[in-house]
Amino acid sequence: MARYSSPQMAKVLERLELDRPELVTAIDLARIASEVGVATPTAVLAARMRERGWLLPTGQRGVWEFAPAEAAGPYSSMDPLLPIKAFAAAHPGLAPALAMQAAAWALGLSDRAPATIDAAFAERPAASLPEGVRAHVFAPALATRETRGVAALAPASIVVHMAASPAQVPSWQSAAEWLPDVAYEMSTDETLAELAGCKDSIRARTGYLLQGMRPDIAGAIMESGAPTAKVRFGPRTSSLRNDERWKVADTLLPFDPREMEAVR
Repeated sequence: MARYSSPQMAKVLERLELDRPELVTAIDLARIASEVGVATPTAVLAARMRERGWLLPTGQRGVWEFAPAEAAGPYSSMDPLLPIKAFAAAHPGLAPALAMQAAAWALGLSDRAPATIDAAFAERPAASLPEGVRAHVFAPALATRETRGVAALAPASIVVHMAASPAQVPSWQSAAEWLPDVAYEMSTDETLAELAGCKDSIRARTGYLLQGMRPDIAGAIMESGAPTAKVRFGPRTSSLRNDERWKVADTLLPFDPREMEAVR
């Protein structure tokens, strides 16, 4: 499909083709236009580039996906992370990080991306999230990992976050498929660092969840402070199983973590 450009637009497109950004913001467009000597107002330039298929909608106001000439038309990359990337580009101060299965997939520890992207924020964002993105309040102690053009929780942070809010995990049945790969990448030191300052209930649930897959890490958690009070893993309903060692009443998991195969 042929896409045309005016001489003024061509100057901007030349820069975009050279830089190859996945996303272009209105601020980016204004900066590039100024640098190449194009005086066309940003809103007009963006509208013309959208009409001719060089900029594609992302669902985020003032942020577009760039469709380079090699795309042979106004075709999206269909990146499943595009909504969260566009949100982050529009709100650079919020710094979301992929969480749960989205983080595992981005880190190469899950075979597929989830339909809804879970993202961790240090505090509940005031800005409206795009469709297909779900917010969680979680501030990791460990540094996030940069992957696929976005930040993601480190493996230890993924598991501690899930143990901190087990009822918010979309599907523990699905998680059972990729959790072993995440657990394999965890280290004792990083897990203890992520748990430092956490409530005893989170430490107990983390140890309970890891005891089959990573008995070494679970043992280190126990050695750093044995649980003393009973905690629930899930909502206040009838227990599916009780673990006296970790003092956990499991009302949620569709599998017994004690029976998970050790990955190390």
